[in-house]
Amino acid sequence: MIDLTVWLHPSMEVPFKFNPQEHPFRVSPSMLIVDLMDECELVFETASKQASEQEGGPRGCFELQINVLWNVKDHKKALNPNDKIGDHFASGDTFGVYGDVMEAVAERPRKAEDQKIPVTILTGFLGSGKTTLLNYILQEQREMKIAIIENEFGEISIDDALLKKEKKAMAEKIVVMDNGCMCCTIRGDLQKGSWRRSSTTSPRAAA
Repeated sequence: MIDLTVWLHPSMEVPFKFNPQEHPFRVSPSMLIVDLMDECELVFETASKQASEQEGGPRGCFELQINVLWNVKDHKKALNPNDKIGDHFASGDTFGVYGDVMEAVAERPRKAEDQKIPVTILTGFLGSGKTTLLNYILQEQREMKIAIIENEFGEISIDDALLKKEKKAMAEKIVVMDNGCMCCTIRGDLQKGSWRRSSTTSPRAAA
């Protein structure tokens, strides 16, 4: 096992007293850097809750989303989240973290199954038949209201033009998003498109 200490970058505004010596880390060298990130975020949130309870005031709880982690012995080298901890740290080392400190969001109550909106993600390479399948669904699935959020990766909205006019009328609403990637962050247009649909009506299915 490896014993580590965390160092929070001073540019992060931590709204409560966090003493790293009170929160030591004992990890396996075979664990990944991303596992250390997750554990550090959990420790930070737990410490925030404890601080809030001790102060007894209205201050809320906070969470940390780590963007970068490094060994303070080499502060210019950000570590790959998929590397093993043992490849970069020895017992007694200190790891630095930098990220976003934000107010923790309370968990929303779980919805009953009959209140949830089913979502289908239709994806595939160019020419794989996505639009053909979507046209078929709109033609045959008449008993459901269908909302389509279409993510276009080209400058010209091709699929939007290929959807036949009469089949477009069968979908309750089509929202087209412009070029972009959704894998690393929450896309603003995706979020707005989803809220736009949920704020108007409640379709029984979304694609």
